[in-house]
Amino acid sequence: MKKKIIITSIVAASIFYWGIAKYRSQSASQMPPAVFVQTEKVSETSLPLKVEAIGTLVARSVQITPEAAGHVSKIYFRDGAFVKQDAPLVQLDDAVYKAKYESAHAQLAYSRGDFKRKSLLGKRGAITQQAIDQAEADLKEKKAAAEESRVMMNKMLLSAPFDGVVGKSMVSPGDYVTTGQGVVSLTDTKHLRIEYYVPEKYFPLLHAGQEVSVTSATWPGKTFTGKVSFISPTVSAENRSLAIYAEVPNENGELAPGMFVNVTQSLGMEEKVVMVPARSIVPMLDGQQIYKVVNGKAFGVTVLTGRRSDEKVQITEGLAVGDMVITDGQLKVKNGVPVQMKG
Repeated sequence: MKKKIIITSIVAASIFYWGIAKYRSQSASQMPPAVFVQTEKVSETSLPLKVEAIGTLVARSVQITPEAAGHVSKIYFRDGAFVKQDAPLVQLDDAVYKAKYESAHAQLAYSRGDFKRKSLLGKRGAITQQAIDQAEADLKEKKAAAEESRVMMNKMLLSAPFDGVVGKSMVSPGDYVTTGQGVVSLTDTKHLRIEYYVPEKYFPLLHAGQEVSVTSATWPGKTFTGKVSFISPTVSAENRSLAIYAEVPNENGELAPGMFVNVTQSLGMEEKVVMVPARSIVPMLDGQQIYKVVNGKAFGVTVLTGRRSDEKVQITEGLAVGDMVITDGQLKVKNGVPVQMKG
């Protein structure tokens, strides 16, 4: 009887363990095979801060105007020519002012000699101090008159206040011009500035001297550089933005005033930024998703993205430093699927 009970127990135990082994075998056969994927560990990095805008190129430009009326005697420039600072542009008839200048200098020479003679006589006691003072006052008056005549004579020659390109002449020899009448424009084409606006949220990051990169449809693939020289102290109430301009050298004349350009202004560096390869992001109907590997299995997480670089995207929410994300092969996986990492 005891022997029969022992044999029965052994048979029951064998059936039990056989059933467990069969169940495990069936479970294993039903589990999907591991998917080979490429992975990368999430880490922090530094990211350049930039702001982009559309700007307009502006040049320093003035209208050359006379300070005294007169007839145009001679024009020294060609329309559209480059001229240096102080180069003569237009000569007005200065015959009257030359005559006044010569007369004033003749009177100055006489007053200077008269004062010298009376000073010597005064030392000998031959004349009164009042006569000497009168001669000195007359000398100063004649000096002022001579200087005034010299200035007025020089004003009849209109010169370039800075290096630049002259426009089309608006007068001809013999024309009579009045005070303040424009005779020609002068534009500094070698030193341009870009005027543009940036949103007020960037105000704490803006500084004079920051570098800007400039591109134009006129020069595909070419980048020009400049530096910020003005930041508006007030925010525009209309568009909640700040007016800025940056100086851009234009020695080769490749840019022209009035052009629209794309501006990228450097604002420094942002530290501790989470970046992932752009190819790891899977677009979804309700957002974007990234698969990360947890205990050998793939799990999709919804992420929020920020700025982009050439090949990477900033993740502002959804991942942490140290997470292992799938960068290649994520289209073959689903939540909970085992994965075999290749990197």
